[in-house]
Amino acid sequence: MAAVVSALLQPALLCGAFWTAVFLYRGQKPLHFVGSLAAGATAAHLGWAGLHWQAVSAHPQALLDPSSGFCVLFFPLGPLLFAPGAASWRALPLALAVARLGCVAAGCCHGTPAPWGMHPTPLYEAALFVALHLALRSTADARAAGTFLTGFGLVRLFVGPWRATPPLGEPRLSPEAIAAFCACCGLLLLLRGRAAPAPREVPRP
Repeated sequence: MAAVVSALLQPALLCGAFWTAVFLYRGQKPLHFVGSLAAGATAAHLGWAGLHWQAVSAHPQALLDPSSGFCVLFFPLGPLLFAPGAASWRALPLALAVARLGCVAAGCCHGTPAPWGMHPTPLYEAALFVALHLALRSTADARAAGTFLTGFGLVRLFVGPWRATPPLGEPRLSPEAIAAFCACCGLLLLLRGRAAPAPREVPRP
């Protein structure tokens, strides 16, 4: 019975994550944003396959199964390419937190051993994504992208040491390296925004 509930709860939470993002989106092009979510999910699946290509090539059916194998580090590529506005970045962290609860329901993304059992790494990520959501609510539009990318990368860097080795083995590229790159890109955006000159006021005639 527990296995049936878990099997039903994970897709329900993933659907909940999608609708959470759609509900929170406050931009002018909702269809573009929905498309960006689909593109982000596709990028996450293909990114996971690329990180574990040797194992996936031996079992190609894993690549064809859209219900498993996602690396969330590639997910922002979808919004970045198709809906890069501040409204998109503000809609994502809480949705990612809900998606991580799906990992809890499925019992995947295990953590390393801890004194009390195992590190609940999906719960760590969910809590930190909620904090990022709250931070973005008070962030200016011009700094939303930098804040999201920095926070997103730092979340994964923080949780990384407690994540267990994936079932397919060590990835070809360290997820921490991808997370650090993401955080650095966000910091560069924030620094560039701070260095940009303020717009001049045009004197009234």
